[in-house]
Amino acid sequence: MLADQSLTRSLVRLVAPIVWRSDRKMASKLAGFAATEAGSALDMLKAAELCDDKKLRRLFFRHAMDEARHAKMFRAHSRLLGKESDLQESEYMRSSATRQNLYQELGLVRFLAFVYQAEKRGEAHFDSLRRHFAGHPSLEKLFEEIGKDERFHVAYSKSLLKRLQDSGREKEVKQAKRSIAVQTAWASWRRAGKRIGNVLSWCVLAITYVVVVPVFALVQRITDRGAAHGWQRRRLPEGSVSEMRRQS
Repeated sequence: MLADQSLTRSLVRLVAPIVWRSDRKMASKLAGFAATEAGSALDMLKAAELCDDKKLRRLFFRHAMDEARHAKMFRAHSRLLGKESDLQESEYMRSSATRQNLYQELGLVRFLAFVYQAEKRGEAHFDSLRRHFAGHPSLEKLFEEIGKDERFHVAYSKSLLKRLQDSGREKEVKQAKRSIAVQTAWASWRRAGKRIGNVLSWCVLAITYVVVVPVFALVQRITDRGAAHGWQRRRLPEGSVSEMRRQS
């Protein structure tokens, strides 16, 4: 998990100057964060509704309220930085802002493992962004405040997993952590593959239109040298009109 955090921090430091290079880009990224937090809030509310343990229900509900507040904060800052027309919801935002019923799908142990690992990555991500925006007071404060909640989410989910381990379910907890780690890595690889595919397709089309098409047009012009160009009047063969009338 420490290696995962270090990788997250390194990647954020590497790509932040590019991803967050303008107010418009920052507004778009913050809107994406808002959608993700909103979807997480819905999942945590559903988990609180389905959970029988009163302590877990209370923790899940608090987590849900934190995520809903984060979504509101991210959305407010995105509107300050970008025009409303630039913040149209993408397919990713719409899918992120919907409930995924993770508690029902994963079960308690895997759900807690998912929450722990996701919040751990989120904590590292937001802490790196806080450092990146050290010269931007409003965004630095935003990520600092949200980071405090992320640390609480990490602490309580870790504590709950530890309690399950101590109750004789150590093997189940370890398997859940491995399973969620593999599932998360595969999902990340698919998202990265989609982005890489989009970039490559754009590059191929650009090369086709900028290089291949002009060369083809030049070769065609050279081979057609001497031939008539432009619109040409076509001569109908004699008797064609009368023949058409007979066919009708």
